[in-house]
Amino acid sequence: MPQMGYDMLEGTVVRWLMTEGSEVNIGDALAEIETDKAVVEFEATEPGLLRKILVAEGATVPVGQVIAIVGDADEDISAFETGDASPAPAPEPAPAEEVLEEKPAIPLPPPAAAADTEAHTTGGFRASPVARRLADERGIDLRQIQGTGPGGRITKGDVLAFEPGDAPAVVPEEPAEEPPAPVEPPKPVATPPVAAPVEAAGELVPMSRVRQQIARVTAKSKREAPHFYVSAEIDMTKAMDLRKQINATLESEGVRVSVNDMIIRACAEALKGFPNLNSYYTDDGIQMNDGINIGIAIAGEQGLILPAIMESGTMSLAEIAKASKDLVERATKGTLHPREYTGGTFAVSNLGMFDVTSFIAIIQPPQSAVLAVGTVAPRPIADGGEIKIASMMTATISADHRVTDGAESAQFLVAVKKMLEDPMSLLV
Repeated sequence: MPQMGYDMLEGTVVRWLMTEGSEVNIGDALAEIETDKAVVEFEATEPGLLRKILVAEGATVPVGQVIAIVGDADEDISAFETGDASPAPAPEPAPAEEVLEEKPAIPLPPPAAAADTEAHTTGGFRASPVARRLADERGIDLRQIQGTGPGGRITKGDVLAFEPGDAPAVVPEEPAEEPPAPVEPPKPVATPPVAAPVEAAGELVPMSRVRQQIARVTAKSKREAPHFYVSAEIDMTKAMDLRKQINATLESEGVRVSVNDMIIRACAEALKGFPNLNSYYTDDGIQMNDGINIGIAIAGEQGLILPAIMESGTMSLAEIAKASKDLVERATKGTLHPREYTGGTFAVSNLGMFDVTSFIAIIQPPQSAVLAVGTVAPRPIADGGEIKIASMMTATISADHRVTDGAESAQFLVAVKKMLEDPMSLLV
């Protein structure tokens, strides 16, 4: 199971696109994998024959588990078929605040079999961040669970499979030989009755996998990345006029340029002069990205996804328009490529079609910035001492203060504004 996303833990095989015995080339789509956000095509990284499919359609398995075997016709695959050679997924480094701690030994009652409780009576235990969170939610003491991960690490599956009767309860240490003198209990204090709620709670709607993923990612982003925001008003009058001319010219080719395409083109060009906004933060330093891949927010039935137009910085306006339309169509059909799903380096979120004037967006990790744009609408503005009506748009950039600052982000936004207000530069 491939990891298609930095925080992906498991995936579901929706459909196999090849049958056993099929010839496989690098880049061929082998299967459709459902992640927490979307259905993505899983592409082959090696040539050969699809010797064996090990996971049935509809099955959900953790990242790193072998789901199929591609190899030579005479290659011995018996070890993989029995599962002996399935590699255990290497645990991802935990964030700084989730560094695994060694816990002191806790006295336990005499076990029936020493082998069954050895992990609980040794120097400590290790657990993944997901396992810790699940244990907290379920009120489970991790010291009661026998880990099955590498080195005895407690995994998400261990917590999900745990039953309270599976391990002895953890008991406190022996009391001191001379207990303290009893303290007189406080006198009861009368408390007023609690008023009944005015309204009864409504229906509890279960969260989809997409919505759960959005909750995790956005909470993590706001918790770890210090967001700041810079806004600007952009006169889109000339851009809207140029767009009409372009669409009239390209109508015979079936190409239609949207306002969002023009914004993406302006951002892609501006990012070349502001590489920090096209990078991401690591504990070792600011990691620059080689290419400019601008993600576009697409609202689906279950939530928002942010696939990227790859190599946006090398595309013309017409090419971006074609790529954007194609990306939206394939996102709807569930045929995104893994790199489009995970390779974004910057993002644009546009709510203009909903008549929203302005808003601020949350950064999509591990990216460092996102541009939020509202609707283009006629507004009165001052021009040379006179009032005139112009097609105005509000744009707000959200940026990670660990990577950039307000001055640099403002300069980037001014560069985008300048190109959109002088839109012929988008055609160069």
